[in-house]
Amino acid sequence: MTEPTVPEKSRRSRWIVVLVVVLVGSIICAGFWFAAQFQSSAQQEANAKAPAAGPVFAEVTQGSLVGEVSFTGLAGPSAQTPVTVLPVPDASLAVVTGHPLQVGAAVSAGQVLTEVNGRPLFGVQSPFSFYRDMGIGDHGPDVEALQNALLARSYEVVPDGRFGSATAAAVKRWYQDSGYEAPTRSAPAVEKTDPVEGDRPAESSTETPATKTPAAEGYVPVAEILAMPSASAQIVRGLLVGQRLAVEGQPDFILGSADVVITITVPAADLGDVVAGDAATISIDGVTVEGTVGDIGFPGSTGATEASEDSPPGGSSGEEGATGGAEAGVSEVTFTVVPQTALPVSTGRARVTVIQQVVAQDALIVPIVAVSDRGPGKNILTKQQDDGTLVEVPVTVLGTLQGEVAVESVKEGALEVGDKVRVG
Repeated sequence: MTEPTVPEKSRRSRWIVVLVVVLVGSIICAGFWFAAQFQSSAQQEANAKAPAAGPVFAEVTQGSLVGEVSFTGLAGPSAQTPVTVLPVPDASLAVVTGHPLQVGAAVSAGQVLTEVNGRPLFGVQSPFSFYRDMGIGDHGPDVEALQNALLARSYEVVPDGRFGSATAAAVKRWYQDSGYEAPTRSAPAVEKTDPVEGDRPAESSTETPATKTPAAEGYVPVAEILAMPSASAQIVRGLLVGQRLAVEGQPDFILGSADVVITITVPAADLGDVVAGDAATISIDGVTVEGTVGDIGFPGSTGATEASEDSPPGGSSGEEGATGGAEAGVSEVTFTVVPQTALPVSTGRARVTVIQQVVAQDALIVPIVAVSDRGPGKNILTKQQDDGTLVEVPVTVLGTLQGEVAVESVKEGALEVGDKVRVG
């Protein structure tokens, strides 16, 4: 009996099916294998393990531990004086006709500040305003202030407070040297008796022995002299030629004191423990200058003090409460910082750093976490040596501030700038 024969075509079909199945299975297996080899960044982060913890080090530095607080202020004169020019007599208005005043310009007592209606306005140092015209026969503190200004400019006068012929002559030269004609006014008629020989020609000696001769005398009009609070000043607000003056309700210009300070206004809460006399540094126009905190003003404290003075007798506790409440309730505080040397500019913004506490100077500085306390007077730093090994260094703590410690090694040379100490 013979076996049935399988057609060649059927055998070939079965092999193809087998190969396809094997190929598909291989592809699926390869896909799973490749999927297992590659992970997303999220999967990698999820599967990542933290590295083994190692020691953390910080470098030893050298410097000072200083408690500081910084502010921003404005440079300017320590005091300002608004000036209103007096109206010019017999003139419908007062106007600047020359000598304009530029902001920031320096002026001094005895010089022409500006020109009003063609006449000079002199500045003279005086603690009070001038209140009258001054001429021969006048005497008083205003005359003495004028004489002091003349003397400061090398005119020959005696500051005795009496306006005599020497003062009149000095005033005349003062005006002339400034480019103006000295003013004169009619003097009372004087009786002139026999002249001294040589005063006039001999042929006129036949005149009546006593004749009344009108005379003109020099004087200083009050409208041409202005009181300055100091011998020198700077212009805070100036004048332009053509500007009208003596306008009611507003100053014509502003004089500032010659000394320049930094004025700072801050919320009362930001003042902290700053007090008058604290050392400070001023940074302005690229230059740093040492300074000192000046007066600190608490708005409203004056009024509180005055109110307490009006309190009935025996109310001491009430007085203290009034003053304390005024300072505690203020929202802003203004204080000045006085430079020890001249500032490079007289105006502009400045950065001020007030030094409130000096903990240590020129010391080795490390983070506070680097110091291990082993008991009273026993503090240790762990230093990394050049070969990577660690060694303990006993130190003395000089002071701490804001997470840093000033230290000194017990053994000289055991700790130096640049050494690495363990902080974790």
